[in-house]
Amino acid sequence: MRTLIIGTIVAGLAGAPAAAFAAMHTVTVALHAQRGSGESGRAIMTAEGARTKVLIEIEHAPKGIAQPAHIHMGTCSKLNPMPVWKLKPVVNGRSVTVVPVSMAKLLHGKYAFNVHKSFKQIRDYVACGDIVKRN
Repeated sequence: MRTLIIGTIVAGLAGAPAAAFAAMHTVTVALHAQRGSGESGRAIMTAEGARTKVLIEIEHAPKGIAQPAHIHMGTCSKLNPMPVWKLKPVVNGRSVTVVPVSMAKLLHGKYAFNVHKSFKQIRDYVACGDIVKRN
């Protein structure tokens, strides 16, 4: 009986840190409309060890148009035009990509998410969000 009680307590404690661990390893970055595009949203980063899953959700995105998305060095106000990591294009307001970099590196560097109007209009930015270190 004593073993069963201790086992139940340990199992209960093990579940709480797992939930806290998962919450700590998800970061949301606000994506702000650029150049009057009216397109804003969020990028949700989820740590997957040495990789990071990135979900982009854009409101008021055009239907059926692939919008290139990237992670760039710099900030939205001073963006290096060469992408560091390409993301899957945003289509109908959504994109999911796993990038080969840890979330810790993304949070400790100076990076920003950037979404473009289309492949034909790659120089036109429609949404951007700075990846900021969280405490």
